[in-house]
Amino acid sequence: MQWFEFPDAPASAAALAATVAQRLSAALVRDGRAVLAVSGGKSPVPFFHALRSQPLDWSRVLITLVDERFVPPDHPDSNAALVREHLLQDAAAAARFLPLVGAASDELAELAAANAAYLRPTVAVLGMGEDGHTASLFPGASALAEGLDMARSLPLLAVQPLTAPHLRFSMSKAALLACDSLILSIQGAGKRQVFEQAAQGINDSLPISHFLLQTECPIDVYWTA
Repeated sequence: MQWFEFPDAPASAAALAATVAQRLSAALVRDGRAVLAVSGGKSPVPFFHALRSQPLDWSRVLITLVDERFVPPDHPDSNAALVREHLLQDAAAAARFLPLVGAASDELAELAAANAAYLRPTVAVLGMGEDGHTASLFPGASALAEGLDMARSLPLLAVQPLTAPHLRFSMSKAALLACDSLILSIQGAGKRQVFEQAAQGINDSLPISHFLLQTECPIDVYWTA
């Protein structure tokens, strides 16, 4: 695990965008294509703005989501809508986008379709909540054990959080650790405190701990003051 800290959001966003672009470029040379999985919420918006003008062959990049709320694509809480508005612009408009949720009308059918269409990410950029959740692997959720099970074969699962609205589709721990690299982007003193607590030992009450204290996939942490 590597730690990087920045004084403000623009500095962090620029550094994170440069790192992600470098790793995607290396995958394009090596594999002829690259897959980027991003998280939703408001925190990634500066990063999206910095990334979307990076000089990549975006036509060979696929962008997908680490997790998504089970809401229609035009819903205010849709991560797909956020990505379309803030990332799939400028040079990145040429990228292919693979959302996790369609019309949000049939949970089982749409989850099966998302699993069938899934492609292993080159890079996954994670966030973290004040409760220690990452992706939609929420503490206390009935599906948490399933999501953390490294023997799980399907990459995506449905999660109903206890403390947040909407059913979610989320990448599992096994799927995330199968990525080439993981990056955790967090902001503020409160989340740094949660991070430091999680880094002390694996604890299901802080699901992010399962990603910090593992050796299967390298993880970088970008913290903004």
